Amino acid sequence: MAPNIAKAAISLYILTFNCGKALIDIDAVASQLFSGLSTPKLPDLLVLSLQEIAPIPQCLIGGSFLVPYFSRFHQAVEKASRKASGSTSGDDGLIYHPVAARNLGMTGIMVFAKDPAAVSDVETGGVGVGMAEMGNKGAIGVRFTYHGNGTSTELAFVAAHLAPMEWGLERRNEDWKNIVRGLIFSSKSTDRKNIETSTSAEERPLLSISPRDASMFKPTSHLFFAGDLNYRTSSMSPSPTDHKDTFPQPHLDRSSPQHFSKLFENDQLNQERLAGRTCHGLIEALVTFPPTYKYDPKEPYLTPDEDLSKWHWAKHRWPSWCDRILYLDIPSWVKRAHPEVKIVTHKYSALPLWPTSDHRAVALDLSIPLLPIPQPKEDEQGDDPRIHPPFEVNVDWKTKRERARVLELVVGFAMYFTTTLEGGGVTVAMVLGAIGAFFAIRAMLEM
Repeated sequence: MAPNIAKAAISLYILTFNCGKALIDIDAVASQLFSGLSTPKLPDLLVLSLQEIAPIPQCLIGGSFLVPYFSRFHQAVEKASRKASGSTSGDDGLIYHPVAARNLGMTGIMVFAKDPAAVSDVETGGVGVGMAEMGNKGAIGVRFTYHGNGTSTELAFVAAHLAPMEWGLERRNEDWKNIVRGLIFSSKSTDRKNIETSTSAEERPLLSISPRDASMFKPTSHLFFAGDLNYRTSSMSPSPTDHKDTFPQPHLDRSSPQHFSKLFENDQLNQERLAGRTCHGLIEALVTFPPTYKYDPKEPYLTPDEDLSKWHWAKHRWPSWCDRILYLDIPSWVKRAHPEVKIVTHKYSALPLWPTSDHRAVALDLSIPLLPIPQPKEDEQGDDPRIHPPFEVNVDWKTKRERARVLELVVGFAMYFTTTLEGGGVTVAMVLGAIGAFFAIRAMLEM
């Protein structure tokens, strides 16, 4: 019997969070992780887009230096999923199985699936857009095929962190352009152990047959773009009195000129996206939650907005919706063949403030039709970027990434040995060892 395409769907939960370069509080994150779901039922796929996952030296070096940071998210996911499903720690097996845990500098992505056997053909890619194209800012992506109900569909997830500051608008748009041009998906090992534990973005050479298929706008794939995109609500820093006169607070109703919805009218991302200068072709669910940045981290944490009397804003930054989740809609050639299918967004929300960051996590709960996206016809018209990408792939992407990776290691280790306690301890030990060796050799020569 042919699969019922109209009813077959994947439930998906995407969460983006700027970790503030700190280890997360496992219990705190676990208690709130699934609060952005519209129903108690856990989704088929869980995707975490993470920014500033660790201090700069550890992120630039990568590998084992990031294991403690990724491990805490693994633990939080396991704890939260067991609680949500009513399982206990003594039950055998995991609710969610890790499919990927990857990073490009300070930006990471983690993908979990209830049924790991449903995932195949995993590809990854990353690009740095920070200083000298290093990964202090950048994007990391995972793409794979998901199988179920006798059919399949291809899914791509990109986690990103763009340039900061109110006045950095043009730089953010340029970062988006460089991500589109430089994020190239490459095949990786299907060894489950490697998929679960690897945290490097460098993989085997590109195996896709064309630059279009290797790019983030592959014609046959869905695309979800999530991260700290850093778009603000002003191009200038706030005045010394704006935090008193203009910043929103939870007790204000929509009729107040200080209600957060009035501030959203100045949202740079919406303005630039609608003007065709960033996030080309991507759409976003309706934003009904307050700004996600920048908070002065204070008690009470983990508290819903309706139970708060005050939002503690940092006075030197405009409250802004920096943390966002966007996606490509069903392509026109699929809608014509299957007018009944659509992407359904169930809930788009900001989670309560967690104790280790000045950002709030943002979550998107949605369902995706489980059917393949075929190649469009050559004469297909429209502005879907899967047909007409806004920028061409950079043919030198691999050379640029390799050069930037060397710089990341040099800068990362230099910072590690000079700015961290553990690195400083190693440096002191090496110096003392060298001095001891010098005197020992001199003593032997004088004998």
